[in-house]
Amino acid sequence: ADDLAAWRSLGTRIWIENMDKRKSTGRFVIELAQIFQLLPEAGFCFDIGHAKQVDPSMVEARRMLEAFGERLRQVHLSEVNSSSRHDRLSRLAIWSFQEVADCIPDPVPIIIEAPVQESEIEAEICKAREALRSPAADVYRSA
Repeated sequence: ADDLAAWRSLGTRIWIENMDKRKSTGRFVIELAQIFQLLPEAGFCFDIGHAKQVDPSMVEARRMLEAFGERLRQVHLSEVNSSSRHDRLSRLAIWSFQEVADCIPDPVPIIIEAPVQESEIEAEICKAREALRSPAADVYRSA
């Protein structure tokens, strides 16, 4: 715990991001909970692509957002491929991300991590908007 004193001194200025499959910790709620217990003021940076790579069902992603939603400060948005590289959003990723979109409040900043050419930026932003639109919310709005 002594080695965390420097990190702890940053208080709310330190954010913990969920990790991809290459890492040995930070991938699941139970692992993140241990980190947040040691860094009680830390915020949460949710990488939705990492979450999908670790658990394609998006169950663990929803669990993370429910457990640490009050700490949520930023969302990193991209697809993460089997080599753990960030990619542009596929149709499957968009559908998967919509499964948890209702857990991400509108004011939380979204960082698009997909590598795109300048000519692809607008299309990727449209895909990001679609990915973060909850189908359940659309049904509610149309009722």
